[in-house]
Amino acid sequence: MSNSIYHDEYGTISRDDDRGVLALTWSPATDHISDAEFKALMARFAQTAEQLPTRYLVVDARNLHHRPDADFDDWCDQNVIPCYNRAGVAKLAYLMRPAEAAEAEPVPEGPATFPTGYFDSMESVQDWLKTG
Repeated sequence: MSNSIYHDEYGTISRDDDRGVLALTWSPATDHISDAEFKALMARFAQTAEQLPTRYLVVDARNLHHRPDADFDDWCDQNVIPCYNRAGVAKLAYLMRPAEAAEAEPVPEGPATFPTGYFDSMESVQDWLKTG
């Protein structure tokens, strides 16, 4: 069972203790989110992962309409991924709209010590998380 930890206009952070999953679900309101607000919620998710260590992270981006600015990847590598690494994350899954999901094999990205996968269905996410 999933428990909501944080909720605002732009997204919800929840935790499923039975499955060892911490999730961030973006809302359709992200069509008007600022870069600062976007980064703030990403940072909150990262800090929550570090405070409540969990093996698996899931970001449901199917309703995410924001496109981060050009420096986002560097910012994420410096401010988000280190929190995930310290939390002991084993896998990070992004649930995307089908047209945006990558077909590549999940691999570590940037400074991450865990693989990141991009999927087009929750069933695919859950199947991947079950593999270890």
